Amino acid sequence: MKVVLAGNPNAGKTTLFNALARAGLPTGNWHGVTTRPARKTVDGITYADVPGMYSFNGYTMEEASAAEEIKSADVVINVADALTLTQSLSLTRALLAVNGRLILYVTKLGQLKRRGGRLDAQKLSRALGVPVATDVKRLKRLLRSPLRGEPRCADFSVSALNGAYYGGNCTLTRAERLFYNRAFAPAFFILAVFAMFFLAFFPHMPGAALKELCERLIVERLGGAVRAGLPEGKLRSFVCDGLIGGAGGVLAFVPQLAVLYLFLTLLDESGVMSALSFVTDGVFGKAGLSGRAAFSMISGFGCTAAAILTTRGFSSRAAQRRAVAVLAYIPCGAKLPVFLTLLSPLFADPFPAVCALYFAGITLALAVSAVTGGGGEVILSEVTPVALPSPRAVLKKLCFYLKGFIIKVATAVLVFCAVSWLLSNYTFALRPCAPEESMLAAVSRAALPLFVPMGVTDWRLSYALISGFAAKENIAATIAVLMPEDTGADMAAGLAVAAFVLACPACVSAFSAACKEVGTRYAAKVFLLQLAGAFLLAYAVRFVVALF
Repeated sequence: MKVVLAGNPNAGKTTLFNALARAGLPTGNWHGVTTRPARKTVDGITYADVPGMYSFNGYTMEEASAAEEIKSADVVINVADALTLTQSLSLTRALLAVNGRLILYVTKLGQLKRRGGRLDAQKLSRALGVPVATDVKRLKRLLRSPLRGEPRCADFSVSALNGAYYGGNCTLTRAERLFYNRAFAPAFFILAVFAMFFLAFFPHMPGAALKELCERLIVERLGGAVRAGLPEGKLRSFVCDGLIGGAGGVLAFVPQLAVLYLFLTLLDESGVMSALSFVTDGVFGKAGLSGRAAFSMISGFGCTAAAILTTRGFSSRAAQRRAVAVLAYIPCGAKLPVFLTLLSPLFADPFPAVCALYFAGITLALAVSAVTGGGGEVILSEVTPVALPSPRAVLKKLCFYLKGFIIKVATAVLVFCAVSWLLSNYTFALRPCAPEESMLAAVSRAALPLFVPMGVTDWRLSYALISGFAAKENIAATIAVLMPEDTGADMAAGLAVAAFVLACPACVSAFSAACKEVGTRYAAKVFLLQLAGAFLLAYAVRFVVALF
């Protein structure tokens, strides 16, 4: 049996899907988290989570994909937000016209109760003529019973609900009036970002202090213990320098990433991100985008590939292409260890420099979008209530992000560190050698002339930058493996390399996501233009900084 979860955007479909299918899909308190159908089979039932929709007219690409999935369903679970139930019922009527086997599942009853509203599920079921559930247990019981769609009120109007539902006080709260203010919301966001950077990077703050502790535990304590237990030779160098020094050094950045992800999660779950998209619509409109781009760009602070997938909710194909083209300039979480690795030797306190890079990335993204031109996009999104987020939801999402980063370091980055060490310690004839005589040195020197104008004269640093095209974490890991003492870059070269990392194309995962969303040809064109622009920017930064 195929069961499709359908409803308006931000109604809670993915949260319900995770509960029914025992899945772990990412959720969010904003319009457009789900960009494509997801399926999972549990106990003989195939559950499908589809993007949010308002009708079957296919206003966006997401709605079109959702409509196709619904037409092939055996049962449709119409997930409706209790705060906007009367507006949601127009879609309920449309769903019944397509598939009569329907269950109405109402979410956010706690928020409805807090604003003075009420809902009687039994009365609502009798009024509408369809089964109604407000908890997962009852929903599962309904799925095991025969269903027939026999709506008793053709218009599903408020008056037809016969007292089964009252929406409560629908006026904006004081917090919502503040965050939907065009001056307050952007100012709050900027202050929140500064607070995030301060807690993550400023000396003796939680992020920096815990990062130093992790370095001592992983690199010094664990590395020292392993070094003492192994005889001197290639095996000890491989384990201590290649694996622990490389992947372990990247893992030490987890506390600072935790601060970054915590702030992003709080903005998401509280509804502030949704409010920000509305109040910045005019600013993004001047750059040929809409307020929806705020979702994608803020998501880009976490992962560029995930941010690219959110662009499927754009109503304009041209606006989606522009957004995909500029998202690489938004520093993702993987670039954070790289910036700190490059800037920490140059600054006693890297806090101002890292802040400048992040804001420079946002400015560069908007500037490139504005220069490329094109028509704007009409924003269509749900107004999300602004409230204190659930600690459980915040903790769950934070663990999801950190788990993904740790798994990536423990698998892909660890393997890459092992390969880098082997290539840097053996010749093409597979004989042990010094790194300067290795096969890796020979290949990397061929690419070194491209990096010399930005002040890079060491083949090891050029290889580290090239490795970032697979995954940005590889840059920090490679530097830790091949250049554990120092990169050797002066101020001009260090800032130029940081500018290159900021502006260069994102990783393979992001490129793959871009190919799926906007086509391989366009994605390849953007990749080459970004690469050329990154080199030119790095050259210019090195030239200007060297002058002063």
